[in-house]
Amino acid sequence: MDVYDIGGVRVDRRALLRLAALGIVVPGAASACAFSGGSTTTKKATGTKTAKNPLGVKPDAPAEFFNFEGGYGKDWPKTTIGLYEKEFPMAKVKLSGGQQIQQLLQPRFVEGDPPDVCSSGGLDIGALFTQKQLTPLQPMLDAPAFDTPGKTVQETLAPVAAKAGVYGGKIYGQAYVYVIFGIWFSQPLMDKHGWTYPKTWDEMLALCPKIKKAGIAPWAYQGKYPGYVVTPIVDMAQKAAGAAVGVAVDNLQPNAWRNPALIAAADKFHEIAAKGYFLPGTSGLSHTQAQAYWAQGKAAFIPCGSWLENELGTIAPKDFGMTVKPTPSMAAGDKIPFEGIQVSVGGDYIVPSHGKNPQGGLELLRLMLSKQAAKKFSVGSKELTVVTGYADDLTISTAFQSRRKAIAAAGANTLSGWQYSTWYPKMSADIETATGALLTLEIGADEWSRRCQKVADATAKDSTITKFHR
Repeated sequence: MDVYDIGGVRVDRRALLRLAALGIVVPGAASACAFSGGSTTTKKATGTKTAKNPLGVKPDAPAEFFNFEGGYGKDWPKTTIGLYEKEFPMAKVKLSGGQQIQQLLQPRFVEGDPPDVCSSGGLDIGALFTQKQLTPLQPMLDAPAFDTPGKTVQETLAPVAAKAGVYGGKIYGQAYVYVIFGIWFSQPLMDKHGWTYPKTWDEMLALCPKIKKAGIAPWAYQGKYPGYVVTPIVDMAQKAAGAAVGVAVDNLQPNAWRNPALIAAADKFHEIAAKGYFLPGTSGLSHTQAQAYWAQGKAAFIPCGSWLENELGTIAPKDFGMTVKPTPSMAAGDKIPFEGIQVSVGGDYIVPSHGKNPQGGLELLRLMLSKQAAKKFSVGSKELTVVTGYADDLTISTAFQSRRKAIAAAGANTLSGWQYSTWYPKMSADIETATGALLTLEIGADEWSRRCQKVADATAKDSTITKFHR
């Protein structure tokens, strides 16, 4: 099983990219004592709270914004920093960053000299929370929104944003990217052949032979990273049996993976493999190879998150018409309608409590969550943020507009992205291995379910692993 090392923390690719390449929280990935030490008596820069300075920022105090320099580059925080320095002309904000977050920031936490706001990717947030190294973010969320008069910051954010970064009942991590996960295809390709995206799995199975007859593989997946297929399996099961399916999986409830809806959903993808509807050789491909073949029209459908467009770069033709739709329903009478699509948030940022200017860190987050900063980020990254109401007039790309329409169509029927893949990386990797065996026909759906349940039970019984619930 391939895993990635982020500053010494090993995570699987599915968990990494699920949060849109901005960095993810990996609780339990580092020892709980890794961040201990450092001074707790550093004098903090504070100012007077006013209507224009709701968080009490010291006007001339320097601040530091530490960014994860991943898929979205180094420069996007400059808009936020520019707004800050315009509000506080006597202050200077340092933009720093890197990719190996733990290696770069752990020594600074130990020394009591962390940045004022930083990406949490690769850090053990559970350990930082336990050691009181995090600043609660609710004061920032309760402050007036920067460019939405009459509303607080929290009132301008998508509701799903409030479900992330919560430890001990309080919010310590602020998510920024609004991630959607679905089934992607080329709308012009569908139109050319007169095909309609299927809303049920029976319709999918009826369409696949037509696609194959046209000389196109109906499906591709990110071969060496079969965890991508776990998403549509769990989504299909949640639609059929209700959102409680995903909650039970996350909460390590007994027999959660033995739910008949999960077994039935897994069997649907086993059937796709058995009927030869996957791109030949796809199981041996890397994620970039599989996605490239799909973008070249060699396969009709591929499951992926909204980072797909950014990750493809210029590989897809300009007229490709990249479009996303929800996973087809198991049947027309499912508890959650077809429009239900999985959304989650990522790119968590934290304000270290031992920084020199935590109020400045909170203010930088407030400005980052403005419509102005969100729009600039989306134009550069082709990604949505958790800020609402800023993207209605953006026509960045077909894929971007498609994601926005899918979220609007889902309405209250959005499916929560599960958390186990970030809470329990080892368990996630083992489930990915089992899914790979399912898709190569080494095992059937029932055995897949048993293997997943076995690793979930082992995780639940392991007293050395910190447990989380939703």
